[in-house]
Amino acid sequence: MPEMSEQDVDIVKAEITRNALQSAAVEMNTTLVRSAYNPLIFDVKDFGVGVMSADGDLWADAPGLPVFTGVLPASVKSGLAKWGRDGIHDGDVFVVNSPYLNGTHISDTAVYMPVFHGGRLVAFTGSMAHWADVGGMSPGGWTVNSTEIYQEGIAFTHQRLLRRGEVNEDVFDLIAENMRVPQTVMGDLWAQIATARTGAERVQQLCDRYGADEVEALMAHVIASTERALRREVAAMPDGVLETGFRFDFSGVDREEVPVVRIRTTITGDRVEVSFEGTSKQSSGPINAGEQAVRATVAEALKGVLDPLGTANQAHLELADIVWPSTPSLVNPVKPAPCDSYGYLMTGVIETMQQSFAEVAPDRVRAGGYQMVSTYVMSTRGDAEDAYVFAEPVQGGHGAFPGRDGACMMFVTDGDCSNTPVEVLELRFPVRCDAFALETAHSGAGEFRGGAGVRRDLRVLQTGSMTKTASESTVDPIALGVRGGLTGAPTHVELVHPDGTLERVDERIVDRPVAVGTVVRQRTGGGGGFGSPTARDPHRVACDVRDERITLEQAADLYRVALVPGTLPGTWDVDDEATAALRSSAREHSAGA
Repeated sequence: MPEMSEQDVDIVKAEITRNALQSAAVEMNTTLVRSAYNPLIFDVKDFGVGVMSADGDLWADAPGLPVFTGVLPASVKSGLAKWGRDGIHDGDVFVVNSPYLNGTHISDTAVYMPVFHGGRLVAFTGSMAHWADVGGMSPGGWTVNSTEIYQEGIAFTHQRLLRRGEVNEDVFDLIAENMRVPQTVMGDLWAQIATARTGAERVQQLCDRYGADEVEALMAHVIASTERALRREVAAMPDGVLETGFRFDFSGVDREEVPVVRIRTTITGDRVEVSFEGTSKQSSGPINAGEQAVRATVAEALKGVLDPLGTANQAHLELADIVWPSTPSLVNPVKPAPCDSYGYLMTGVIETMQQSFAEVAPDRVRAGGYQMVSTYVMSTRGDAEDAYVFAEPVQGGHGAFPGRDGACMMFVTDGDCSNTPVEVLELRFPVRCDAFALETAHSGAGEFRGGAGVRRDLRVLQTGSMTKTASESTVDPIALGVRGGLTGAPTHVELVHPDGTLERVDERIVDRPVAVGTVVRQRTGGGGGFGSPTARDPHRVACDVRDERITLEQAADLYRVALVPGTLPGTWDVDDEATAALRSSAREHSAGA
């Protein structure tokens, strides 16, 4: 139905409709959390939910992974392209996880269903969630050294889980037979089906109240209004070309292959064009990312600059005109290129794009955040009932803002994901958490310092276990400082073997067997600093030392602040005269350099 004219729109009803759909998405989120089997979903919240129009446009989402919300509409649209409206029926439920249809990797599985009202298709509801396993060469997915998509797991291309409300037993049997931990995967699958049904019921109730035609027209107005608001924000910025990019450590399979991503953002009036021309060719390793995911990440980066507090809809996803490389590349690969470690690229795009806006929106940018890292401890050997897969994206340090230190325990690309609570981890898996603390040494110094990384030590308790770590940007960190702030230190992992020997690993570990008693020490990266460290308020530096966020030596060497013991134990006072001398010396040294 066409958009209503401004004169015909009932603004109150439009806001009620928008918020009702938003509430439906939040209820879907709650349904998935309360019914999932895997802590990666119900505690870490490695998922996204969405309500889409009959054409697949995003109407509403809920807190979750922004990239998942961003690719759900594309997933539904590819289903519409495959089956056509006439091939989609009331009671159908579909499953899709092919990177060439949803843009991410095979572990991220979308389950969605059509919503009918009065006999016609009016919407879709669904979720995308990271499954505990998808078959493939590596337990739990996120293969770090695959060379083709077929090694990464079983791919779904809009198969029907339910057909007109009837369970398609053949598909369920196929899924269960190909999973290492079928009980967990099948439980999560049914939880996703329940999530879609919850959203469908709420959309139908809204259509009962206002009628399907009016709901569609009101949401078309909401999306159009959002686009106009976004265009005004863009138009308020000066025209310009913003160049940025980043490079990988290596492809994952070839040490000589060091791919790069090039990003050029052009602002002209109220238009935004983002070009990836110059990006390296499609990689031989699994660091490629599908177009749908790249588009969603560009939208996330722009939303963070232009409309950080607004509720998301299709207008955010279509704001930028994307220019793709003319031949298959990291950002527009073709089958069967591997994609399982796509997340490094996503993180690099959002972090570097947002930093590039310092030229045109200096009051809206922040320093860089850490590159993602995911750690797996798993076993699939021995008795089937002993098989387990524990995985989580481990949080780290966020970049500092003007006037504010960077947050800890945060990962912007993963949105609202969190770490698995220690109690849940130790209850459900044969792993013990020996330590869980902030890795303060990884923070980038600055007038406002970057967030700290995380120290998380996992002790393996079961024979036949393996570990796998997924990390990147250890050679060229992306947690860059801004305006004189220092870059946050990158992630590294240490293996402490049962005999006490320590092995440091600065990059990925591939399904490596570990003995009982081995400790996997994770040290995630910190965020970049904002502004020169010597501009930080000395009294804040004193508080940092008191709170053990920096050492006394760092206070003097990085921040040029001299401290003396305070009157209360554990406190510090600023020696104003010595601090002034230290900072004067630092300025003279900088001027001379």
